[in-house]
Amino acid sequence: MNESTPAAFPYQPVSPARRKRKRTLSTVGTVLGLAAGAFLGRWAVHAALAGPEDAGRYKLLPPASFQGLALQESGPRVDAIKQGQGTPKKGTDPVAVVYADQAGTAQLVVSGAAGTFTDDDPGAVLTRGLHDMGVNGAVTQDSGTPAGGAMRCGTVPVGAEQLTMCMWADHSSLVTVTVPVENKPVALDALAARTRALRAAMEVPAGS
Repeated sequence: MNESTPAAFPYQPVSPARRKRKRTLSTVGTVLGLAAGAFLGRWAVHAALAGPEDAGRYKLLPPASFQGLALQESGPRVDAIKQGQGTPKKGTDPVAVVYADQAGTAQLVVSGAAGTFTDDDPGAVLTRGLHDMGVNGAVTQDSGTPAGGAMRCGTVPVGAEQLTMCMWADHSSLVTVTVPVENKPVALDALAARTRALRAAMEVPAGS
């Protein structure tokens, strides 16, 4: 009697939708990581120079919850962003987190770093850099926080999709906030409002 040993884990082909989602996570994570890295490269050049009194006054502390969303500090999406960020720039404290709804679905993706930055005009650097990335319709938004600086929002093509993003920069932090490309599109004004509120919640005095 011939006997055969069944496979311990039957082969299950990966569905096209799952493959597409994995590629999207990797691509978007790389985009966000490279964006943060490129901007931090500019900021870090000035980090050792004498600068304004508020340089390094704030740090980034993502709240455990935000507008009904729960903080996620691990998972495939966070891993993809960290991989895209690469080795942390000297003198910076990187941030890569996700805010998800009760079902665990990502709603906001946050990538950036805190540090001591001394650029005279963060807004100008953001505008140039976002346009270099291919962002369409970058607009200025009032940050509405004591840390000052500037915020810019726009959309950047990622394959066949459009990634909506807002990025703020000041003398203490550089952060990108996006909505996952697989989610329902969000108007720039809506994302800007959420980004402004998140910044007010997570950018706190360095001594706290």
